[in-house]
Amino acid sequence: MCDADWKTVRATAFDGAPVLGPPAVQKVMELAWGMWASGVIQAAAKLRIADSVGDEPVRVDRLAEAIGADPSALSRLMRALSAYGVYRQLEPGLYEHTEASRAMRSDAPVRVGDVMLTGSYWGWQMWAKLDESVRTGECAFRATYGKDLFSYFAEDDNEAGAATLRGYAAQSVALHPALVGALDLSRVGTVVDVGGGHGSLLRALLEANPALRGILFDRAHTIEHADPVLSTGALADRCELEAGDCLVTVPKADVYLFRQVLHMWEDDMCVQALSNVAKVAEPGGRVILLEQLISDPPANPWDALMDLHMLLVMDGRERTTYEYAELFERAGLRYRGTTETGTPLRLIEATVGE
Repeated sequence: MCDADWKTVRATAFDGAPVLGPPAVQKVMELAWGMWASGVIQAAAKLRIADSVGDEPVRVDRLAEAIGADPSALSRLMRALSAYGVYRQLEPGLYEHTEASRAMRSDAPVRVGDVMLTGSYWGWQMWAKLDESVRTGECAFRATYGKDLFSYFAEDDNEAGAATLRGYAAQSVALHPALVGALDLSRVGTVVDVGGGHGSLLRALLEANPALRGILFDRAHTIEHADPVLSTGALADRCELEAGDCLVTVPKADVYLFRQVLHMWEDDMCVQALSNVAKVAEPGGRVILLEQLISDPPANPWDALMDLHMLLVMDGRERTTYEYAELFERAGLRYRGTTETGTPLRLIEATVGE
C-alpha cells in the first residue's frame, strides 16, 4: 500500500483508533473496539455521573466525592467521555455538561441512563457466550442460570430485574407518541395489553382514547408494580389489573395487544398464546403485535443484533412478516396486514375468524 493510501485510511479511522491495515481490516477492528466505548457509557450510567453534574462546571475531585469514586480513576473515565463528546473538558480536571450528558440525567425526557442499564452485568455475560449459542443453538441465559430471564429476576436478582424493567419502560415511553398515533382504537370497547409490564403503553392509550377501557395483563410480580395511575389514580375506573399467564389463558376483550412479547419465544409458545386469544375472543376480534420485523438480508444492523440478543437471552427470535402470518394461521387467526409506525416497531394485525 502506498503512503497516500495509508493517509486516507488514517483520516477515516474511527475516533483516532490505530490503523492496523487497509480499510477492510480497519472496519473489522473498529467494530470490535466498540465494546470498549459501550463499557465507558455503561460505567457512566451506573455511576449516575450526569445527576451529579449541575449547571456549572465541576472539578473531578468534587465529582468523585459526590458519587463515591476514586478521583484518579474517575478523571480517566471523564477524559474518555469527553473524547466521545459526552462531556466537555474546559481544562484538565474541569468538566461541564453537553447535550449528550444531559440526556443521561434521570430527569431527562428520555431516560437514556436507565436504557443503558437494561442489560446490566448479565447482558455482558451473554454476549461473551455468542459463539457457544451459535454452536449449540441454545439460549445462553438458560444454559448459564438454569432458568429463563424473568424467573431469574423474580427468584434470584430483584435488583437486576428492577433495573431491566426501568430500562424497558424508558425505551417504551420514548416510542409512545408514534405508537399511539398509529393505533386506531377509536371504536374499540376494551383493549388488553398482554404482557404489558407496568402499563406505560396502556396508560398512554387510555389517555388518548377517553371512551376506551383497558386490562393490564401480566404475571403477578409485575402487576403488583403497575403504574399507580392505572391502579388507584385517574384512570383506575377504566382499567383492570389482572395477573395471569397468556400461555394458559387470556381475558376477554375486543383488541389484544402484544408489545415485544412474541419475539422472546420460540414458535410453539407463540402459537399457544395466540391460540388462547382465538379461544376466548369474539369473531372479528383483533390481535395486534408490536414487533420489529427482520428481512433477509437485514435492512439494518439493529434488527440483526436484536435477533441475536433474543437467541442469547430468551431463546426467541425476530421474524419476517411471512413468519408471523404463519404463526397466526397455526393459531386459527387471519393475518390482515402490517402498518409502519415511524419507529423500529410495526403493527402486525390479525383477526379472529367466524
